[in-house]
Amino acid sequence: MSSESGMTIVTALIRPHMEEHVVRALHDLPEFPGFFFVEVRGQGRGRGAGGSYTASESDLTYHHFLQLQIACRPDQVSEIRNAIAAAAWTGRKGDGVIFTADATSFVRIREKGRPDTGAAT
Repeated sequence: MSSESGMTIVTALIRPHMEEHVVRALHDLPEFPGFFFVEVRGQGRGRGAGGSYTASESDLTYHHFLQLQIACRPDQVSEIRNAIAAAAWTGRKGDGVIFTADATSFVRIREKGRPDTGAAT
């Protein structure tokens, strides 16, 4: 069967300038996972100068991040999470976050979309 149950989605928001470090760390893993990046922007939990932040329509400030997503087996999560955290770490506020979620299904299009092998070609 082409689908695998029990997959986990690892999502990390990292600083854009740490991309190369994170990619190298993922390539160094014994079982290299496929991944993708998306450019995202958002606001962290920080309070800004003076201890508070009040957004106005003319003064919305966002931080730019890269969102990395990986579908992997649950037994790989800890190793992947640790590799990302070590590679993306700068020690400064706003280094990013990593979170996981269970994937209810996982299917490779290349395998699931294959035409019926019993059909004449």
